[in-house]
Amino acid sequence: MVTVSDDATVVENDLSSGRLTCPDCGSGLARWGWARTRPIREGTPDRTRHHRPRRARCTGCGVTHVLLSVVLAARRADGAAVIAAAVEANTTRRWGHRRIAAWLGRPASTVRGWLRAFAASASVIAAAFLGWTARDAPDAAAVWPAPAAGQAARALQAVSAYAAGIGDRFAVGAVTWVRAGITATAGRLFTASWWAEPFQHESALPAGEVGAGACD
Repeated sequence: MVTVSDDATVVENDLSSGRLTCPDCGSGLARWGWARTRPIREGTPDRTRHHRPRRARCTGCGVTHVLLSVVLAARRADGAAVIAAAVEANTTRRWGHRRIAAWLGRPASTVRGWLRAFAASASVIAAAFLGWTARDAPDAAAVWPAPAAGQAARALQAVSAYAAGIGDRFAVGAVTWVRAGITATAGRLFTASWWAEPFQHESALPAGEVGAGACD
């Protein structure tokens, strides 16, 4: 998967101009049909938006990729911002999953699953994003997070530091932590199984991605 703008026109223009590249070999991506339509709950449960992701094929190695909108999380029926709100409420406000579920209008079991997945991956998330911050931020010391209590809080602060560093690097202003995190992980920020894989996760955050709707 490759994370792209939520604006379909921007995605088509990026494909036409060759700005989207293969994460495997770096060659340009070309149009290759569409993935299946996905109904995604955004905000309140009664607001469902249907997304049909673009599919692209690498002009070099021939591998096909789903172009996932930056507002989506891989393998989730809810928008990334909704899951991020649950993680924030749990780590910063100390709300439990039932209270968060009532607030967001989601089943308690769904919210509990989000929080458990994030907590299970927290130490790896923190290490990865701190490493990317040190590598990519123009002044990592200026955005480096203060020590936090708990693995989930440390992970959230690490992603937030990375978002601040990316905003500085590309001079695009404030970048939300969830957009930066989703883009850097190709939608897999909240996918515990991906973080559990025994390989070094590499961030792929081209300047075009940040400039194409990553700011709030």
